Amino acid sequence: MTKKAMIKLLPPLLLLMYVGGAAARDASPLTLEEVQTAALRAFPGLLSTEQRKQIAEGEYQSAEGGFDTVLKAQNRWSVAGIYENRMNDVVIEQPTSLWGTTFFGGWRRGAGDYPVYEGKSQTAEDGEVRLGVNIPLWRNREIDSRRAKLQQAELGKLIASHEYDQALLDIRRMAGLRYWDWVLAGQRVKVAEHLLRIAEQRDAGIRQRAAAGDIADFEALDNQRAILERRERRVAAQRLLEQSAIQLSLYWRDDDGNPQIPVRELLPAGFPTQEPGLNIDPEQAMLSAQQQRPELKRLQLQKQQTETELALQDNQRAPGVDFSVMGAKDLGYSSQKINRDELYLGLNVDIPLQQRVAGGRLQVASANLQRLKWDRQLLEDRINNEIKDSLSAINAARQRVQLSRQQWRAAEKLEQGEQRRFELGESTLLFVNLREIANGDAAMMAAEAQANLFKAHTDFQAAVGTPIEITAFPTE
Repeated sequence: MTKKAMIKLLPPLLLLMYVGGAAARDASPLTLEEVQTAALRAFPGLLSTEQRKQIAEGEYQSAEGGFDTVLKAQNRWSVAGIYENRMNDVVIEQPTSLWGTTFFGGWRRGAGDYPVYEGKSQTAEDGEVRLGVNIPLWRNREIDSRRAKLQQAELGKLIASHEYDQALLDIRRMAGLRYWDWVLAGQRVKVAEHLLRIAEQRDAGIRQRAAAGDIADFEALDNQRAILERRERRVAAQRLLEQSAIQLSLYWRDDDGNPQIPVRELLPAGFPTQEPGLNIDPEQAMLSAQQQRPELKRLQLQKQQTETELALQDNQRAPGVDFSVMGAKDLGYSSQKINRDELYLGLNVDIPLQQRVAGGRLQVASANLQRLKWDRQLLEDRINNEIKDSLSAINAARQRVQLSRQQWRAAEKLEQGEQRRFELGESTLLFVNLREIANGDAAMMAAEAQANLFKAHTDFQAAVGTPIEITAFPTE
């Protein structure tokens, strides 16, 4: 069925909701894309999440600082006592990620009188230069705290990026839901005003007929009651429209990031005649969601962070065995015949006998790894349920759209028939009112079905984590 043929079958009120007047078209209705674009540009929650990326960058830079070159200086003067001397010592250390190796070099100068047992402190006139390297042989060889922090910080940047992507999905989804609520509220106002306008337009005619004795006086009174009731319905509908507009303003923001409350003139004429199409089956949708959802990617990176911590703490339980090599050379004249060329080999052993620190941290890391495993399984199950639920909602909403349209057409015909009977004196205004209310309720059921359809698509897009292409609206 073509779009033109489908429109011909719609009742007058449904036609009004779909097509609208020239004024509505000229008002440049607010679109869902505009709302979502504004939300993604200036929503405070998203801007807050974006700062997490900056935080992660700062933490990565801080972790890189573990490999910063360190300059140390020590100066000592003995100004009173048996031995008067001076000591100046400057050291530069450069940690590296190569097996945890640290290179170091320095210069020191010791001048004055030293006791025999501190003779090593005395240098030649121009001091002593030294170069060396310290190489871990067991603990800190494969991984150490510097490299672990750097790896975790690098993963942290990716985690922050996925958290930002998740915020994008959530905000896009909420903006979509609030937008369709606003459109639905606009349709509710249209229905309420349509019903009120019918009652007000026939009021004068009913009064004349009652005055002429054509109908009973209480018919005129009943129409007055209907007018009051429908005015109350209009007030309630306007309140819902204002409420939904206020909620939508949280996402529709101006260039300065301030909320904008959309006026009624910005309402679209009705719901689109097309819906996002589904070109993938449920199994493929769940597979796509498992591959694309940012939460799962974030959990995987957190798992890698924990595995890094686990490897570090397991390594820290090993004995510390460091091999060092250092060469030193004195510069300048020395009256004390100081040895000018020296080479030192060292082997340092550090064994924590109880290992409670590394053991406790290893237990924490192991437990966190198991916790992330169960968290991922639960998240995967929730995502699968979201996919199934949104697909179920889409299918149900599609059926409701078709059934509600049929019900609406039937209610429209019944209202028109009851109106003709009333004009012929074969019915009362009570039945006419009931038919009109039933027609209005059917119109709202049709609008709610369409709103539920587009909201279900919004949920589905968020559940899958990717946009869905547009295809034709399903026809009867």
